[in-house]
Amino acid sequence: MDIISSYGLILIVMAGVFGFFMAWGVGANDVANAMGTSVGSKALTIKQAILIAMIFEFAGAYLAGGEV
Repeated sequence: MDIISSYGLILIVMAGVFGFFMAWGVGANDVANAMGTSVGSKALTIKQAILIAMIFEFAGAYLAGGEV
């Protein structure tokens, strides 16, 4: 337990950074699949797609993130 007491903060920060990048990668991949056809068919602009994706990515993480 000396490792946790000595390096606990560093480990928490590293876990947060790695988790952020993993979530970023997964979210970016899924958003491209979901929004690609809408932007490609000109039903949405890029800005609209980004705004919609931001809203629903946050809502999904906030509302259903505890279940994962």
